[in-house]
Amino acid sequence: MIWKPVKLGREALEREEMLRDRKSCRRFGPCGVGEKALYLSSFYIHCHYYLPYKGILRVYKRVAMSKGGFSHRGVFASIPYLVVVYDNGVEKQCTYKIEDQVDQFLSYLKEKRPEIKQMSPQGEIRAAEREQRRKKKPKPKLTQEAESLLDTLRGAEAVLEEYPELYRELSGAAREKRQVLLSVGERRNKKLKKREEAAMARADRAKEAMEHFLSGREGFPVPACYAHPVVLRRMERVVKEGRSVDAAQALSAVKDDLRALNSSVEVSREEYDEVVAVKAMFLNEEYR
Repeated sequence: MIWKPVKLGREALEREEMLRDRKSCRRFGPCGVGEKALYLSSFYIHCHYYLPYKGILRVYKRVAMSKGGFSHRGVFASIPYLVVVYDNGVEKQCTYKIEDQVDQFLSYLKEKRPEIKQMSPQGEIRAAEREQRRKKKPKPKLTQEAESLLDTLRGAEAVLEEYPELYRELSGAAREKRQVLLSVGERRNKKLKKREEAAMARADRAKEAMEHFLSGREGFPVPACYAHPVVLRRMERVVKEGRSVDAAQALSAVKDDLRALNSSVEVSREEYDEVVAVKAMFLNEEYR
């Protein structure tokens, strides 16, 4: 027997329509994206509530640090939430264990419902302020060599987007491996040993899959272990800032920037997302 999810907000669906939609919805962790509504978790039950799209104002990710809270500082030990704002500004917050699932939820929702905002009001203000600062900042005149490198980096990003599951797995496996490596000081037992072996094997498989994918592509600008759109976009920014016109030097600058980021460095919401996606990859490779 399928139990009926609880309605949130003023809008509602017919019972049979809602049950069909919930059954076919795309699940991402404890929540789901349907054709007619979002299905959100309670503290214990997956997809316990539903919200028709008509009543939804915005959906975005919120991240808190497990110790001290997120205040634009730090990149580790985070607790991710999916936040849905509906009706006249009422919030429903759903807790996730895996941040990737929140990102996948939002990415899929953007495909299905691009009109729904995916920033908090405060995030929109900060984004507008950053855009104003960016416009006022003088831009160095780029050489032909720099323009050519930018074309190469954009082309490489398009290549990765042919099979995005490869770079997503590369990133996710690297983060899991990093978490295992950080647990070395924990009390050793059989369960931890199995987890360590599984994480190492997953990271190796992800890297090998990317190496195989890129093996026939001459001149790809980064090694397979760093093949992620975020890395390429950060290299593009290095070039646009006039800091490099060479792929190897641009990657080296990205490594220096990532090394400098730690729990005492202030970062924006967008910077946080980028660093979480790729820093474990560089840490595991010891920035080689």
